[in-house]
Amino acid sequence: MASQAERRATTRALVLDAAEALFAEAGYEATSTEAILESCGISRGALYHHFATKQAVFEAVFQRVSDAAIERAVRGAPDTDSPLETLVQVSLRWLREVRKPTVAAIVIEQGPQVLGWKRARDLEARTSLGLMMRGIARAERAGEVEVESVELAARFLNAVLAEAALASLHRRPRLSNAAIERAIRQAIEGLGRGVG
Repeated sequence: MASQAERRATTRALVLDAAEALFAEAGYEATSTEAILESCGISRGALYHHFATKQAVFEAVFQRVSDAAIERAVRGAPDTDSPLETLVQVSLRWLREVRKPTVAAIVIEQGPQVLGWKRARDLEARTSLGLMMRGIARAERAGEVEVESVELAARFLNAVLAEAALASLHRRPRLSNAAIERAIRQAIEGLGRGVG
């Protein structure tokens, strides 16, 4: 017999699974609370027990999709002896993740509009900024980079990756993925210039 905590977690997961699919396919504005309820088969009261508003549902979906993309990028990057190269590889993997339709729709397209740019950036930074800071700090300890501020360098790289994601999805004429990835590599490797 499932505990109350397990039932709550199951209900929350049902809501997020349904909402993620609907937001990715139809968009936030076109997705009603009723559509989410119908898709996951729960009552309005059960939904509001977990989420006060449709925007709160979207925020939870955004965080889950963003975190999962970052986790897949980290897991998928090859292990290297160079912390700087590892940072490059994780960044390139993340860029490939955000080209996937669901991730692009929720994290890149809708997130800043629905949540506001600052809130979307703050939510994503909880995971990605820490990851970037740890990567840059490891590269600095290994003598591969020398930065004035690890946090500022991490924020810079996060901004570069966000712009690269937008460019890969929207720029016309479209830049090739290879060109975008070369630019990302140049930006990250540029942190190491002048070291040694």
